[in-house]
Parts: sequence; C-alpha cells; structure tokens
Amino acid sequence: MKKILALTLAAVMAAGMTTVAFAKNDTNVIFYSATTKDFRYAIDVNDDDVFLDYSGDPRNEFGLTEAEGEKKVALFLYDDFGNPITKSEDVDDLKIATDWEKGSVKPEKPEIERVEYQNGTNAPVKLYAITFVLPESPETTEADLNGSVTIYKSSSEKKDTNRKFDITLTYGYKVEKDFDGTFNDPSKGGVVKFEKDAGEIDIEFGDEAMFTVDVTGQGKLNLRYNCDFDPEVAAMYDYANIDFITFEAKPSFNKTGTMYIYADEDAFVCEVGEDGVKKIDGLKWNEDYEAWEFKTRKLTSYAISDVELDEKTVTEDNTSSSTTDDGKVNPDTGR
Repeated sequence: MKKILALTLAAVMAAGMTTVAFAKNDTNVIFYSATTKDFRYAIDVNDDDVFLDYSGDPRNEFGLTEAEGEKKVALFLYDDFGNPITKSEDVDDLKIATDWEKGSVKPEKPEIERVEYQNGTNAPVKLYAITFVLPESPETTEADLNGSVTIYKSSSEKKDTNRKFDITLTYGYKVEKDFDGTFNDPSKGGVVKFEKDAGEIDIEFGDEAMFTVDVTGQGKLNLRYNCDFDPEVAAMYDYANIDFITFEAKPSFNKTGTMYIYADEDAFVCEVGEDGVKKIDGLKWNEDYEAWEFKTRKLTSYAISDVELDEKTVTEDNTSSSTTDDGKVNPDTGR
C-alpha cells in the first residue's frame, strides 16, 4: 500500500511539474515579421504618441524626411509567426544591447514600451516595441544614427539575426549649397551655405518677406521659416486678426540687413516675444516695396495684425496685464 501510494504521489508531482512547464511562456520575441517579411519601425513625427504606418498616405511616419530630432522611434516586436507582441509576459526578462558606430549620434538607452500603432484604416492597437528618442539634430546639418539594437533573454540568443535590428538613419536638414538668395522650396526656406562671392543678396521668403543683407564671409545658417498660427499669442489679443511669420532657428547674420515684411500699409507689424508682442525699432512703411521695413541682424518671429496690439486680453490666468479705471489694459506696467 505504501509503495502504491508513493508511486501515486510521484505521478501527481510529475503531473504538477509538467503543468508548470507548460505554463511557462516560451514565446520567441524577435524583430522580424514573418507576415510582412521585414523589420518594421515607425517614428512619431507628430508627437501624438501614435505610430502610423499608412502605405502611400502623406501622413506616413514609416521613416523621416525633415524631422528635427527629439522624436520617438519604435522598433516593433513579433513572434515566430509574424504576430505582434501584445502581452506583457512575452517581454518579461527581455534584455536590450546597443552598438552605435563611431561618429554616430547616440540616443539614451532604449526601453521596452507598449505603444499605440495604427495601420491603414484599422483602429489603433496596443503592441510592444523597443523605443528610444532621437537626439536633437545639429542646427545646420544632418545627423546620422548608425548601429544596432539587439534583444535577448540569454547570451546564446544574441547570435539570432532576427533579434538584431540594424539601423541606418539620417535625419535633420540638408544644406543648400552655393545659395544666392533663392531657396529650393521658397515656402519653407532652408539651411544654406552661401555662394562664396555672393556679396549683398536679396533672400526671398515666399510672398511673406525679403531680407537684403551682405553675406560676405557668412557661415551656414538655418533660414527655415513657417507661417503657422500661434494660438498662445493670438489669445493674448483675441480682438485682433493676426498672421505670423516665424524663423524657426532665429538665425543671426554677421552684418545688419534690411527686412521687408509684405503687408498692407494699414497693418500693424510687431515682433513676437516671450510675453506677447513688442515694438520694432525703426519700423517704417516702404511704398516702393509695399512692405514694412526695418534694420536687423537677427530674424525672429513677427505678427501682422489688422489692429494695433496695444492691449492684452484680460483673463483669469493673465497676470501680466492689468485694467485701468477706464477699462483699458496697460501691459506689464504693474499698475
């Protein structure tokens, strides 16, 4: 009886151990998708925490065009059957090794993260990826990220090629060489290296502005600009209709030039500062150019309004403005 009982207990224990063995997660986590036949990644260009993969869609984030760095990259994880990894237990004990080439920018250590991914017209899904943030790119050139990211649970797995993601990525800004005042894309401007004997030139910023300046001996400059609406500044003057022109890198020239901002004679042109708008010294109307002109070495951000921006809108959170007895606002006077 005792022998039979002992055998029975042994069998029960063996069965229990077998159950534990089957319960252990043995999912092979790799980068390579057997379904799409490639190593897939995406970049959150819009900073909205959604990684898009729209084939042929202009919103496609499967790569970079002119991103300025500081964007999150996701390297997607799969199992042997091409299914994306969606369970946290599948990435338990997963380790990450990086090998960045000499001369390459180096992101901070990558992390395992559950991200939101959207493919085509399907609803977004949550899946696991290796993520890292691109370093900020140089102001007047491109940055190269070359190297590899390897995932493993044991040292022997490091040799599996499907666990190694080779990265060759160039981002930032291409330099327009021998620049004489005309951009490849006048609606955006660009990063430029001036023509050696350019001298004084007219730099046209689309239909928005022109800067006349002597660029003799001038180094490379980031002259990218945009006309995006600035909601924060506009909220300070909600009684006005305001257009903006913003020079993204606030480029500074060696010599003083003349800036022409094309606007109606009855418009009001101001410089945009941290706490609202401010007067531009020497601003005057140029009838020949049909523009407002002023002298400067540095291009910043400017507001073009249909009314004078002499009063800030009073809000509960606006502590930089106060109201006088007659209801008018005296910006930054403290009175």
